[in-house]
Amino acid sequence: MALQKISERKVLLYTILFLVFAGLVRLTNYGVGIVLFYLGFVPFLLYRINHYLKHKNKPKEKIDRYRLYVLIGLIITIVLNILGWQEADFFLLFLLMVDLLLVINRKW
Repeated sequence: MALQKISERKVLLYTILFLVFAGLVRLTNYGVGIVLFYLGFVPFLLYRINHYLKHKNKPKEKIDRYRLYVLIGLIITIVLNILGWQEADFFLLFLLMVDLLLVINRKW
């Protein structure tokens, strides 16, 4: 049985759906919702980091560099949020939206 490749769009859409679910849970139980919110980014982060580790020797396109900057910003923001140094949940969603727009519009 051949392995199916998961597309970047599907990973982003599933991440967004999980974040919406975490937001709904957060309305009823704040603590559980926050944990689910940060856990919602884990599959996306693992997918992107795995992508860059697999293709580290290949030349980067312009869009890959932009997506790497978004990934670095996302990781830094998550770490700062978890440490309690900032409260920027909306910025995480904004960075995820920017990455989705970069995936959809590959015209760079």
